[in-house]
Amino acid sequence: MKKVKNILMLCLAVLAVCLAGCQKFQPATVELKSCTAQGKTMTGSAIVTDNGGCTYFIEQGFCYSIFDKLSLSDVYTTSEIINKSTYDEEFEWTYDLPMIDTVYYVCAYVKTNAGVSYSETIPVSTSTNN
Repeated sequence: MKKVKNILMLCLAVLAVCLAGCQKFQPATVELKSCTAQGKTMTGSAIVTDNGGCTYFIEQGFCYSIFDKLSLSDVYTTSEIINKSTYDEEFEWTYDLPMIDTVYYVCAYVKTNAGVSYSETIPVSTSTNN
Protein backbone atom coordinates (compact mmCIF):
# COMPACT_ATOMS: atom_id res chain seq x y z
CA MET A 1 0.00 0.00 0.00
CA LYS A 2 2.84 2.37 0.84
CA LYS A 3 4.46 1.62 -2.53
CA VAL A 4 1.24 2.53 -4.39
CA LYS A 5 0.97 5.76 -2.44
CA ASN A 6 4.58 6.67 -3.31
CA ILE A 7 3.97 5.97 -6.99
CA LEU A 8 0.82 8.12 -6.93
CA MET A 9 2.70 10.97 -5.26
CA LEU A 10 5.45 10.72 -7.88
CA CYS A 11 2.89 10.85 -10.69
CA LEU A 12 1.26 13.94 -9.17
CA ALA A 13 4.65 15.63 -8.81
CA VAL A 14 5.51 14.92 -12.46
CA LEU A 15 2.13 16.28 -13.57
CA ALA A 16 2.64 19.44 -11.52
CA VAL A 17 6.05 20.02 -13.11
CA CYS A 18 4.63 19.52 -16.60
CA LEU A 19 1.84 22.01 -16.00
CA ALA A 20 4.06 24.60 -14.33
CA GLY A 21 4.34 27.79 -16.33
CA CYS A 22 1.20 27.26 -18.44
CA GLN A 23 -2.17 28.78 -17.67
CA LYS A 24 -4.10 27.34 -20.64
CA PHE A 25 -1.56 24.57 -21.33
CA GLN A 26 -1.82 24.70 -25.12
CA PRO A 27 0.97 24.75 -27.68
CA ALA A 28 1.98 28.22 -28.82
CA THR A 29 0.89 29.57 -32.20
CA VAL A 30 3.63 30.60 -34.63
CA GLU A 31 3.36 32.41 -37.98
CA LEU A 32 5.96 32.42 -40.72
CA LYS A 33 6.46 36.10 -41.63
CA SER A 34 8.94 35.72 -44.46
CA CYS A 35 11.30 33.23 -46.04
CA THR A 36 13.45 33.82 -49.12
CA ALA A 37 16.51 32.29 -50.73
CA GLN A 38 19.36 34.00 -52.54
CA GLY A 39 21.52 31.31 -54.10
CA LYS A 40 22.10 28.77 -51.32
CA THR A 41 21.38 31.21 -48.46
CA MET A 42 17.92 31.14 -46.96
CA THR A 43 16.70 33.86 -44.60
CA GLY A 44 13.40 33.91 -42.78
CA SER A 45 11.50 35.23 -39.82
CA ALA A 46 8.57 34.10 -37.72
CA ILE A 47 6.57 35.42 -34.81
CA VAL A 48 4.85 33.73 -31.89
CA THR A 49 1.30 35.12 -32.03
CA ASP A 50 -0.12 33.27 -29.02
CA ASN A 51 1.93 31.72 -26.24
CA GLY A 52 -0.82 29.21 -25.32
CA GLY A 53 -0.65 30.42 -21.74
CA CYS A 54 2.95 29.20 -21.40
CA THR A 55 5.87 31.28 -20.26
CA TYR A 56 8.52 28.60 -20.62
CA PHE A 57 9.71 28.35 -24.22
CA ILE A 58 12.13 25.49 -24.80
CA GLU A 59 13.11 26.00 -28.44
CA GLN A 60 12.23 27.87 -31.61
CA GLY A 61 13.49 27.50 -35.14
CA PHE A 62 12.57 26.24 -38.58
CA CYS A 63 12.32 23.00 -40.52
CA TYR A 64 12.97 22.45 -44.20
CA SER A 65 12.66 19.59 -46.64
CA ILE A 66 12.68 18.92 -50.38
CA PHE A 67 9.32 17.17 -49.86
CA ASP A 68 6.07 19.09 -49.44
CA LYS A 69 5.07 16.92 -46.46
CA LEU A 70 7.53 17.38 -43.61
CA SER A 71 8.56 14.16 -41.84
CA LEU A 72 10.98 12.84 -39.25
CA SER A 73 13.71 12.64 -41.91
CA ASP A 74 13.68 16.43 -42.40
CA VAL A 75 16.59 18.64 -41.55
CA TYR A 76 16.09 20.88 -38.52
CA THR A 77 17.97 23.86 -37.28
CA THR A 78 17.09 25.69 -34.10
CA SER A 79 17.88 28.55 -31.83
CA GLU A 80 17.16 28.14 -28.14
CA ILE A 81 15.19 30.57 -26.01
CA ILE A 82 14.70 29.75 -22.37
CA ASN A 83 12.16 31.33 -19.99
CA LYS A 84 10.76 33.89 -22.44
CA SER A 85 7.65 35.48 -20.99
CA THR A 86 6.12 37.19 -24.00
CA TYR A 87 3.97 35.77 -26.77
CA ASP A 88 4.96 38.23 -29.50
CA GLU A 89 8.52 36.98 -29.66
CA GLU A 90 9.94 37.33 -33.16
CA PHE A 91 12.85 35.24 -34.36
CA GLU A 92 14.93 35.15 -37.52
CA TRP A 93 17.33 32.75 -39.19
CA THR A 94 19.91 32.62 -41.94
CA TYR A 95 20.91 29.20 -43.17
CA ASP A 96 23.10 27.85 -45.97
CA LEU A 97 21.12 25.25 -47.89
CA PRO A 98 22.85 22.23 -49.41
CA MET A 99 21.70 22.73 -53.05
CA ILE A 100 20.75 25.47 -55.50
CA ASP A 101 18.10 25.16 -58.21
CA THR A 102 15.87 23.34 -55.72
CA VAL A 103 12.49 24.02 -54.15
CA TYR A 104 12.55 23.64 -50.36
CA TYR A 105 9.47 23.49 -48.15
CA VAL A 106 9.94 25.52 -44.99
CA CYS A 107 8.00 26.05 -41.76
CA ALA A 108 8.76 27.67 -38.40
CA TYR A 109 8.19 25.93 -35.08
CA VAL A 110 8.06 26.67 -31.37
CA LYS A 111 8.39 24.17 -28.49
CA THR A 112 6.95 24.91 -25.07
CA ASN A 113 6.22 22.66 -22.14
CA ALA A 114 2.70 22.30 -23.63
CA GLY A 115 3.97 20.88 -26.92
CA VAL A 116 5.24 21.79 -30.37
CA SER A 117 3.52 24.14 -32.80
CA TYR A 118 4.30 24.55 -36.50
CA SER A 119 3.52 27.40 -38.88
CA GLU A 120 2.16 26.87 -42.35
CA THR A 121 4.61 25.28 -44.81
CA ILE A 122 5.66 27.37 -47.81
CA PRO A 123 7.81 26.59 -50.87
CA VAL A 124 11.08 28.52 -51.22
CA SER A 125 13.00 28.31 -54.50
CA THR A 126 16.79 28.54 -54.76
CA SER A 127 16.60 28.90 -58.52
CA THR A 128 19.48 30.74 -60.16
CA ASN A 129 17.19 31.75 -63.05
CA ASN A 130 15.57 35.18 -62.91
